[in-house]
Amino acid sequence: MNKSIAVIGEGITEKYFIESLRGKSPFEITPRSLDLKASSLRALEGHIQDAIDKGFDELYCLIDMDNKQEGTAKTNYLNLKNKYHDKVHGNKKKGIRCKVVFIESERCIELWFLYHFIYTTKKYDSFSALENDLLKHWSGYEKTDKFFRTLKNGLFSELKERGSFDEAIIRAEQSLTSMMTDDRTYTYSEIHLFLKAIDLI
Repeated sequence: MNKSIAVIGEGITEKYFIESLRGKSPFEITPRSLDLKASSLRALEGHIQDAIDKGFDELYCLIDMDNKQEGTAKTNYLNLKNKYHDKVHGNKKKGIRCKVVFIESERCIELWFLYHFIYTTKKYDSFSALENDLLKHWSGYEKTDKFFRTLKNGLFSELKERGSFDEAIIRAEQSLTSMMTDDRTYTYSEIHLFLKAIDLI
């Protein structure tokens, strides 16, 4: 069965990463990126509801957890996740059934990129700290439109060529299992779960 899949990315990196998957998955992938200035939980929920209303079979939300780890931001995020994550939403009368899945990375999706080169669970206090580690393996990396547009085959293929896709999967899985043993809530990525769901693993 050919599923229609929508993917919401919170920022510029997710936008280009999602775009780079089109044509590689056997499913029809529709990117639905949030405007950087509007990447609030309210905007995210609006996009989620819109994708459900449009009748997509599945919706994946790629979430950066760097600003959702404490206080009101954490509470509000968990409430939103509890409302939508891993549940089927829709309208029976209209025949709409959309499964919504949240896919998290902490601090951000760049950790998935780093896992193509090394494994780490050290705590990053800023994006810059994580980026510095990534730059040791991918010289010239920038979180900019200009940089992403220079990648002829897109982010997904570029990462596979520069690092090890198979190792990234193993390391991401390890980051999740080690959270239990380390009692850790930081430095993990679920991107491999999303790629598996769209048949790229």
